Amino acid sequence: MSRTEEPGDLRLARGQATRQQLIDAAATVLTERGYASTSMRAVADEAGLRLSLVHYHFGSKAGLLTAVMDSMTDRLLDRQREMFTDGRAFSAQWRTACGFLRDDIQSGYVRILWELWAAGLTDTELAERWRANQAGWRNLIVARLEQLSVESDLDLPMRPRALAAVVGSLFEGAEVEMLIGVSEQDSPHLEALEAIAALIEQSERALTA
Repeated sequence: MSRTEEPGDLRLARGQATRQQLIDAAATVLTERGYASTSMRAVADEAGLRLSLVHYHFGSKAGLLTAVMDSMTDRLLDRQREMFTDGRAFSAQWRTACGFLRDDIQSGYVRILWELWAAGLTDTELAERWRANQAGWRNLIVARLEQLSVESDLDLPMRPRALAAVVGSLFEGAEVEMLIGVSEQDSPHLEALEAIAALIEQSERALTA
């Protein structure tokens, strides 16, 4: 690398670091204060950076918050993709996904996701990005179900995309109620998801036999 290239590379690295610092700060503010109280000024203060840098990197509040959603979702989709390709039985992967559900509530990702869903009811830019991110989750489930059908020579009860919609709705419903504080006693989502894992495991044993 020549000396003439180095300053530009350093500027690029600093710009990327600043952008990520602002995304992390926005995630913190959004998780702790909610969408209505998340302003570009609040994010700049949280990051300890100038407000002008928020405008420079993201342009608008919607641009900033879609970047937060994209950044977090991309990382978690990589995690999900790795899980679905680890060679384990589908029942074991289902149980891991249930653990991810609890992790994502604790990390604040679920709060951010549903804060931006609500904001998307009146903001078309946020709504478009929310739909695109959710499509990423559905497409991973569809691919895994198609693989399961081929590997196990299994006739699924419905098309993989329709079944993926059911699976997605199960987890999204659990997210919403757990996020708002509905107890496991009143609405036993985790018990229901574990029961589904047991049914899948039972089917796997039958197929093996």
